[in-house]
Amino acid sequence: MAEHIYGMHHIGITVPDIEEGIAFFKAVFGADEVFRTGPFDVDDAFMQRKLGTPAHTRIRDLVFLRCGNSTNVELFEYAGEDPMSRPRRNSEVGGTHLCFEVEDVFASAARLRAQGIELLEGPNTVTDGPLAGFSWVYFNAPWGQSLEIASFTSLGYEAGTDKRIWRAKPAAARIR
Repeated sequence: MAEHIYGMHHIGITVPDIEEGIAFFKAVFGADEVFRTGPFDVDDAFMQRKLGTPAHTRIRDLVFLRCGNSTNVELFEYAGEDPMSRPRRNSEVGGTHLCFEVEDVFASAARLRAQGIELLEGPNTVTDGPLAGFSWVYFNAPWGQSLEIASFTSLGYEAGTDKRIWRAKPAAARIR
């Protein structure tokens, strides 16, 4: 590979109502709104050739959110598509979920429940295999996007390799 890959910059999500999306990510993940573009003044060819969307669609608004110290979340609101169509399920090709690492998934789950957010069963903790030590729980955003929160101090696979996946630094290792 000739060039250096720095990492994941952002995840883009299309939402039916950008204000609802912003409010949700602020309430659930403490997101900060970094910038917003408003509508794009482009033509059919731009939408189709540069974004791969149907020519008749338009971007109503775009906002970048910072959630902690990792990948940014970019929210889009489009015109020209059915705003009530459901996201693909995790089991379908193209289905996705976003996982946010939190300090304590059990405390975070209790906070989300207190905010009225319905979680799936859990939090759950993996006890063996490559994900041993991983505690997690899934839930959905109001528009159906599958989300996960997770916490861990180490994972089972780490015993057999020096390879590591990205993760937040433990509190003791953070520079103050």
